[in-house]
Amino acid sequence: MQRSLLRWYEVNQRDLPWRKHPDPYRTLVSEFMLQQTRIDTVIPYFERFLNRFPDLPALARAPLSRVLQAWAGLGYYARARNLHQAARTIMRAYGGEIPRHKEVLLLLPGFGSYIAGAVASLAFHEPVAAIDGNVRRVLVRLVDGCGREGINPKRLERWVENLIPPKRVSDFNQALMDLGALTCLPKQPRCSGCPLKNVCAWSGDDGPKGWKKKVKIKEETWLVALIQNEGRFLLHRKEGQGLLAGLWQFPYLKDSANTGNEKKEKKRLAEMVFKRFGLKIEVKRSLPSQDSFFTHLHAILRPYRCEMKENILPLFPRSMRWVKPAEFSRLAISTAMKNIAAIISE
Repeated sequence: MQRSLLRWYEVNQRDLPWRKHPDPYRTLVSEFMLQQTRIDTVIPYFERFLNRFPDLPALARAPLSRVLQAWAGLGYYARARNLHQAARTIMRAYGGEIPRHKEVLLLLPGFGSYIAGAVASLAFHEPVAAIDGNVRRVLVRLVDGCGREGINPKRLERWVENLIPPKRVSDFNQALMDLGALTCLPKQPRCSGCPLKNVCAWSGDDGPKGWKKKVKIKEETWLVALIQNEGRFLLHRKEGQGLLAGLWQFPYLKDSANTGNEKKEKKRLAEMVFKRFGLKIEVKRSLPSQDSFFTHLHAILRPYRCEMKENILPLFPRSMRWVKPAEFSRLAISTAMKNIAAIISE
């Protein structure tokens, strides 16, 4: 199995920017970006991110707002916050040296079993498993011929670690990743070209129909206030954790009633802006709705042009800012809000 897989990898390995001139920092950044995101989407972000933060000290020194700005549009912003926090922890607790061992890496912010295993094995050649979704599919088909992923994760890790050749740790783990991405596909796997077909237990059956639960996509309507004041629009930065945390955005209200009654929407939006931001506004007219998709959420954004009438706040907080449309791109704004900003800029 080792020989067949590694021979296949030598011919078929993917040409990826983080594999060129590999170092622990590049591996670290790429693995955080690749969580739940396609490679072709990650590549341009990875290259821009490395230009802006070429090494770990540069990333650790940067304020979180700059990191989120570089990440804007890639989604899953908790990854950026965890990467930034991990960089600072490494500088403070480990003298700027990325830990070499999986057990130590697991202590860092945002490090689960996969990322810790990937960094330890790909960057430092520690013979530990790095089991992402593609690798898991390969392994469960090899072991019992079924793609249900019901095998205990620890058992899979121990099984693959017994197979890793000590002198080619990184190549072996990356070969499994590439095999899952290129050949052992979820649907219509290319078994005829698979280097492991002679030792694989899979028979073309991924278990009984319906075994995999369908992810329910929640749908929400967001009423978005585009509040204008002397050619500038109000943006605020959401603090804390959760969706869009740390990013700049237009004030919005989740419309649980979702009646579609424009008169009621205008009233509720004005009340929310006064209560949360201390601004008296006049809600003018609606603009075309925009769709935005998150992991388990479909948000329908209904933007309204508004004008500020009065500000009752004695001090304007740092988390609020009046911004010209031409300056939107300088801030870390989510893709959902960028689509709204594009309407204003037209």
